[in-house]
Amino acid sequence: MTGPGPARIEALNVLTLIRGGEPVGEALAQRTRLGQLSPADRSLMTQIVYGVLRNQRYLDAWLAPFLRGELEPVVRDILRMALFQMGFLDRVPAYAIVDAAVEQTKSVSPRATGMVNAILRRAPTKKPQNLPLAVEFSHPDWLVHRWQNRFGTEKTRRILMVNNEVPPLSLRVNVLKTSREAVLEELHQEGVRAELSRYVPEAIRVSGSFWLEDLPAFQSGLITVQDESSMLVTWVLDPQADERIVDLTAGLGGKTGHILERTQGQAKVTAVDLSRTRLKLLQENLTRLGFSHHVTVMEMDARYFAANNIHVFDRVLLDAPCSNLGVLRRRSDARWKKQENDLQEHQNLQQELLTAAITLAKPGGVVVYSTCSVEPEETIMVLDQVLATHPGVHHENVREYLPDPIFEEFVVDGNLILLPGDLGMDGFFIARLRT
Repeated sequence: MTGPGPARIEALNVLTLIRGGEPVGEALAQRTRLGQLSPADRSLMTQIVYGVLRNQRYLDAWLAPFLRGELEPVVRDILRMALFQMGFLDRVPAYAIVDAAVEQTKSVSPRATGMVNAILRRAPTKKPQNLPLAVEFSHPDWLVHRWQNRFGTEKTRRILMVNNEVPPLSLRVNVLKTSREAVLEELHQEGVRAELSRYVPEAIRVSGSFWLEDLPAFQSGLITVQDESSMLVTWVLDPQADERIVDLTAGLGGKTGHILERTQGQAKVTAVDLSRTRLKLLQENLTRLGFSHHVTVMEMDARYFAANNIHVFDRVLLDAPCSNLGVLRRRSDARWKKQENDLQEHQNLQQELLTAAITLAKPGGVVVYSTCSVEPEETIMVLDQVLATHPGVHHENVREYLPDPIFEEFVVDGNLILLPGDLGMDGFFIARLRT
């Protein structure tokens, strides 16, 4: 018998952390730092973790006929990992997957070893059939019903399929330091499959198995990971040199860095966020890009910040906290953490934050509101409710600020609305206001 191997051991550790409440990205990063895995093992660990999360409900439906009672969570995760490898990967033969799962079970729950062995030897020939859409594609019932009512069954099926795919990786090139073509050539020399984006001038799409932090282009600040739909937010903001600009919920600083790149480091940028951890990572990212001394960083609630900086900024970017329902292919664990009534809670906060953003803008200033969700409660309804109480604020059409004519077909009532998978991008909503 073969052992489970380091990739499977660490994949189980990551899934355990996620069950304890850790976000998938942070859990993967934590175990990667501790595990000292080879690039191949890191890749397999990541593939297994995301595969289990994306297909969890389907895998549980596959398991269900073989179970007689409750499973220990760690044993269920071992079985899910093995079934994912059997059903969705083809690099390892079934007998080796069974042996590895049995050995792994011996180390964490010896009494379950016989059961795991029996289930995995029978399961490959008994895949589930004729499942409801929500089970087949492992999404919550409420979300699938919502999308079916809104989009119809076929479009919903397409979104669900996109959410379960391995997402493409987009890189934003720091055009102050280099060109897309030079980065593309360097990536090819590193053995990375890459091509220029057809839609966003500073973007490159990459695919295949590699570890981003190992690339010299990343280490030297030539590239940043950012989906093309997220890059469009800064295009709509249209920042100019020497303006005062605030990124109001800055997070890890992806859009902060993009603003500085677009303005050649000449804008006076403030990054505001409540999380000290996120701001530390933001500062690390900006240092890597060469902008460590170009940004004022504020650890503060955006609403409090606005109350003390009325009509100060030329442009305000609010990429609001949201449900993440437009990026479920990247945040696979989020689909299991959300309920429909969460949308109302998000909406209340989003209205307060958008009101704060308007307060920060000078007369005649620009406010851009964006979310990685396209649910009406978090997008159109937020805009409508805030604009109703701010008659002096005008809604502007985003069309003229987008980098390619193809985006025109995704502009609805002046706002950009990309559903998951449109043009190969993440789901995103972007609106532009003038104070």
